[in-house]
Amino acid sequence: MTQFKNLIFDIGDVIIDIDYHATIAAFQKLAKVDFSEIVSYSRQHYIFDAFEKGEIDAAQFRNELRQFLKPEVSDEAIDDAWNSILIHYPPSKIDLLRQLKTRYRTFALSNINEIHIRSLDIAAQQLFGESAFSHFFHRAFYSSEMGCRKPEAEIYTKVLREEALNPDETFFVDDKMENILAARALGIHAYQLKQRNQLSELLHQQGIL
Repeated sequence: MTQFKNLIFDIGDVIIDIDYHATIAAFQKLAKVDFSEIVSYSRQHYIFDAFEKGEIDAAQFRNELRQFLKPEVSDEAIDDAWNSILIHYPPSKIDLLRQLKTRYRTFALSNINEIHIRSLDIAAQQLFGESAFSHFFHRAFYSSEMGCRKPEAEIYTKVLREEALNPDETFFVDDKMENILAARALGIHAYQLKQRNQLSELLHQQGIL
């Protein structure tokens, strides 16, 4: 029997597949600068952090981005380029979430912005018949709605406090080591998923499946 009662999942490259190169390539067609200098897996311009923390809304985000873009780029073109990072929603992982939700308290914890949340919800409706992506969990914690982002300690303590979770009974998986270390500092059992197609294997190793 596993000690875990609560499962927390990052979304990007844990549940859905993302590709920074795809969104950089899409923006490069719209940009007047080298867009790989603006956003990448390991670093990003402050406007992306601000958007992920809900400090600016979608309209402000687009307008801030326009300083790097060619004239007359539409809102739709910006959203399409930004959403191109979301490349695949593996049905096997959605099935896995539905299975786990019947046995554990399950949560999402994601650094995510309102444009991507909207795209996730549309995909959930069109691909899986759910009205919102958050419905695959008991609750989804989105950074843009919480006013903080991983790896800030505040975001983890909010999750633990609001759901009355015991860190020692809580399993967290993320693809970035900085987020894992921050969770471990609070006593959460946190594991890095280095290969996005090995989630089931990790859960088996920990006795969750």
